[in-house]
Amino acid sequence: MAAAAAGSACTAKDDRSGSEKAGRPTLAIDFDGPGRWRIRSWAWRENAWHPRIARATRTGAGIEVRGPINAADRAKIVARLGA
Repeated sequence: MAAAAAGSACTAKDDRSGSEKAGRPTLAIDFDGPGRWRIRSWAWRENAWHPRIARATRTGAGIEVRGPINAADRAKIVARLGA
């Protein structure tokens, strides 16, 4: 695990993120019932990583994500859940 930026309690790093900020926490997609997931994404502001929580549901048109997430994570979420 990489050391986090000063002032951040987050230490897990998503090495696949391509982020230039050290210590980016891992994107989390948790099952929340049939066709539903809770997503924890992260945004860098005020010199620390802050969680962004959203919900995803499977619809007839695909995957719908509601709530704030890091824009860079949206494609990853749809790819993981749309398969």
